[in-house]
Amino acid sequence: MGNINFRILGLFIFIVISWGMAWPINKIGLTYMSPTWYTATRLIVGTATMMLIVIAMGKFSLPQRKDYPLILIIGLLQISIYILLTNFGLAYLPAGRSSLLAYTTPLWVMPATTLFFNEKVGTFRWIGFALGISGLVILLSPWEMNWTNTKVLFGAAMLLLASLCWAISMLCARYMQWSKSPLELIPWQLLIGTIPILAFAWLHEPFISVHWNTSLILSLVYTGILVTGLSYWSGLVVNKELPTIVISLGFLLVPVVSLIISSAYMHETISLPTIAAMILIISGICCVVANDQTQPQSD
Repeated sequence: MGNINFRILGLFIFIVISWGMAWPINKIGLTYMSPTWYTATRLIVGTATMMLIVIAMGKFSLPQRKDYPLILIIGLLQISIYILLTNFGLAYLPAGRSSLLAYTTPLWVMPATTLFFNEKVGTFRWIGFALGISGLVILLSPWEMNWTNTKVLFGAAMLLLASLCWAISMLCARYMQWSKSPLELIPWQLLIGTIPILAFAWLHEPFISVHWNTSLILSLVYTGILVTGLSYWSGLVVNKELPTIVISLGFLLVPVVSLIISSAYMHETISLPTIAAMILIISGICCVVANDQTQPQSD
């Protein structure tokens, strides 16, 4: 990573901004549609979008047997199981920053990459890891949660399990052999991820109540095309090229961007602890980047 790849950097910035903006935009869409069907609908939009893009580019092909592992792992672990576990967790937790538990992937990625994949972890990476996690803890404010409540414990466990699924899928995307490009496989991965979510939505809410309007349609277009389709593809491309430690810590910028956007456009206040958390997260990412610029990497 000594030389900056501006294509990868651009894709990473795109992911952080699009996912960060997704939080407040999701809030708008969820006022007109249930969370379950909103998620299913944006996945359908994202799957159709990427399928059309691949066809238009002349890269459409049916998956072969050797493609199945990556299609199933990304489709199930990173998309459907992650989303289902997150929804279950949030159903038992108070609304707000408790959802940030789903961003604890560095807790799983850092030990796994050092123990099982021999990624070199220099001093700056450990410092960056500590700073990033410290910032996330401040954003979460676990001391404000009622841990004696079994529902809170269950909800937290579901979100931590979701982050573990995301971490496993990131490691698989990084280290497994790709016989086709991420662009060629992403429509099938999204399709596999959409089917369980659609089935769950149908069983959980067989009668759909939707208040169609321009705000809902624009929200679904944004979260379906940009957040689900293009961002998932971008994430796989970036994940293949950069160490998983860098990516997992870098994704902590998503809630930072979300908080800034929510403050600017939805008039949500940013407290001093939140500012401190942002500084810690950004400093942690800077340390990780500095580590990769100063030390040769084997990955």
